[in-house]
Amino acid sequence: MTGFHRRQLLKGAAAGLLAAPAVKAWSQAKPDKLVLVCENSRAWKRTLLDEVAPTFEKVHGIKIDFTMLPVDAWRARLKAELNAGSTGIDLAMLSVQMSGWMAPHVLDHNEVVRKIMARDPDFAWDDFLKGGKVAGTYNGKLVGIPYRLTAQILHYQKALLQQAGFAQAPRTFAEFEKAALAVNSPPTRYGFGLMGKQGAGTFTNVVPWIFSAGGRLLDFKTGEVFIDDDKAAAGLQFYADLAQKDKVVPPEAMTWEFDEIIAGAQKDKYAMSVTFSSYGTLFNDPKLSSTGGRWAWSTMPGHPSKEQNRSLIDGQFMAISKYSKHQDWAMEFVRMACSKQAMVRSMEGGNAPPRGSSLRDPDMVAKLGWPSAAAEAIETGIPIPQEAAWDGLEIALRTGVSEALLGQKTAKQALQGVATEWRRNLRRAGIGKA
Repeated sequence: MTGFHRRQLLKGAAAGLLAAPAVKAWSQAKPDKLVLVCENSRAWKRTLLDEVAPTFEKVHGIKIDFTMLPVDAWRARLKAELNAGSTGIDLAMLSVQMSGWMAPHVLDHNEVVRKIMARDPDFAWDDFLKGGKVAGTYNGKLVGIPYRLTAQILHYQKALLQQAGFAQAPRTFAEFEKAALAVNSPPTRYGFGLMGKQGAGTFTNVVPWIFSAGGRLLDFKTGEVFIDDDKAAAGLQFYADLAQKDKVVPPEAMTWEFDEIIAGAQKDKYAMSVTFSSYGTLFNDPKLSSTGGRWAWSTMPGHPSKEQNRSLIDGQFMAISKYSKHQDWAMEFVRMACSKQAMVRSMEGGNAPPRGSSLRDPDMVAKLGWPSAAAEAIETGIPIPQEAAWDGLEIALRTGVSEALLGQKTAKQALQGVATEWRRNLRRAGIGKA
């Protein structure tokens, strides 16, 4: 973040850009700090870390203490402290799949919205996309204010594909494989980048291929498991074959997760990837990336037709702990962080904001390129499961995906093992007749 941008933001805050004074003062005593627990991906949090938090501290004299942890440790920390009723956490960022078990520990953010709107009508709750509100609601309770709404889309270096004879983005799995082979130029640049590390990125990276092949996960209401059917296996096998059979994936990608997939694009390690829409900002920024200006975007290919393509809808939400002693000040930070001005700024910092005005901002659409593909993907996307039992199921899926990706098992064999583990876990959780 340049000094100029920091000064501009602070000047704007003083003028009311981000931190317009509340209609009346908060009644709570002012704390020295607010503790916010989140996962440790910094790339898309630049605006939050470098602009909003310093502005909040300058205006209100309250420091935001970011506790940033790897994904699994982040979830474990929140579970441990919130289950104990700890007052040591004021704010948490939570993802869609955490909604079920987080819901008992956070405020009903429908009420938070009411209070914020009473103080600042310009917060404009109607501007937030309906999909984000739905994704953040569990059993009628809004568990947080949407901050990030993601979908996986196809990122590709347009000129490379054109030089290889592809006038448009691949529309089907077959076209994608041909394009990946055509632009594959190891060891300098490969055709396709993925998150191969067995971890939090495993599910988000592979499931669009499973969905776009017609596969499904499971039905939590009935306990039926579909992850091992032929369509799901076809999606995983295609994904694994790109690495094992076609050799279009960088070998080091087997250690990649969120930050590494971004760095791989910026260092020109691959020509195409299917990953979070907002990563396009970081891929294409000439100040950050050696491939800046080369990227284009589309919804991902489908199998056997383009119409089959489906993305995974996920997001992160700003949630206020019901055990916090500083809830009013936490609301004030949420108001600033999720304001129209901060949201549109966050797009330049790699975020995928949930406000319609941000995604439709003509300047941002012209500058960034990916918002239109993201909006299209969100229209037909499938939300990540919210049920508390999903965390354990996802961990089992990571193992199966890795077995296929490393060539240890066929996709069908790997997913049969996953399905067996899922049915066992569902029985233990008393879900359906699994």
